[in-house]
Amino acid sequence: MAISPVSRLSALRRLPSRPEEFYEVSDLDTARRIGGLLWIFGALVVALLLPFAPPTARVGTVTGWALGVGVVAICLLAAVPLLLRPRVVTPDALLAMSYASLALIALLKWAAGSGSPYDEIYIIVVLYVAAVHPPRRVLLFMVAVAACLAAPFAYEGWNAGYADQALAHFLLWISLAAAATLFTAAVRVDRITLLQGEQVAQAMARRDPLTGLGNRRAFDEALERVVSGVRAADRPLTLILADIQAFKAVNDRHGHLEGDRCLREVARAIAGTIRPADSAYRWGGDEFAVMLPSTNREQSRVVVERIAQAVARAVPLPGDRSITLRYGVAEIEDGMDADTFVSSADRRLQAARDPVAQ
Repeated sequence: MAISPVSRLSALRRLPSRPEEFYEVSDLDTARRIGGLLWIFGALVVALLLPFAPPTARVGTVTGWALGVGVVAICLLAAVPLLLRPRVVTPDALLAMSYASLALIALLKWAAGSGSPYDEIYIIVVLYVAAVHPPRRVLLFMVAVAACLAAPFAYEGWNAGYADQALAHFLLWISLAAAATLFTAAVRVDRITLLQGEQVAQAMARRDPLTGLGNRRAFDEALERVVSGVRAADRPLTLILADIQAFKAVNDRHGHLEGDRCLREVARAIAGTIRPADSAYRWGGDEFAVMLPSTNREQSRVVVERIAQAVARAVPLPGDRSITLRYGVAEIEDGMDADTFVSSADRRLQAARDPVAQ
């Protein structure tokens, strides 16, 4: 489906304003590799132009040819990191290399004289910068291009023919730069939309739809991360596993809708009781898990008591009865991995279960 100019302008307004955020939604690896190929292409163009427009008018034959060969060599060297080690080239470095290419072209133009064709190469750099960098940086770059085009007036004086040619070139290039910016803006907005959709899907995959707590997958991922963090900081970590006592009887006597209500309200009570640094999950079925960083087992007793009181107040059952939870609590010890840590809490939960109520 074609994208109208209006929608492209709308896409331009939706782009991130901060450069670091702009580059996060850009395919920088591809941009770097294309940049490397363009440096090689630029070297070939300069090498082909040297015999027809040698940069010798101002510096002499030997120096001029040395300058031309040096520019070709610099272009080829600039391509090496972009093609072989693209990740080491930051977006700022990528932009700096584009400014450096302007300087090289301007230098060749100065050495060869205003009648030389080297300023035609500017278009390659303009289109590349417009396609890769944020609009504000593109505008600043176009100012630098205008300065390079105007430079011959400083060292050669006014030339009406060259002025007309330079103005025509600049107007064409800035139009092409605007078109490239608008086109890539729509591509980037599509990429932002896809990334946001992917992030939402990932979040949904880690969220229990009934209770709103993290699910077992989220728990497993967070556990590894939290265990590594507390070990590095040499801090305690306590895990609480809890289930609803006689939950099967709730479903059997009052129906699954009532059982779902109980699960939601228990989850809400737990989430409203713990600290911001703690995290709660629906571990599975009627089981919940609570991770308490920087909390030892003795301190966790206070948390268990608060959870018990909150659940008793907030989750009534028909007949003025309240939901009660059973708990298994474990503190991580030296030599424990994540699985052993969970198993320790699970064993204590099993021991707390009343076989009669099953």
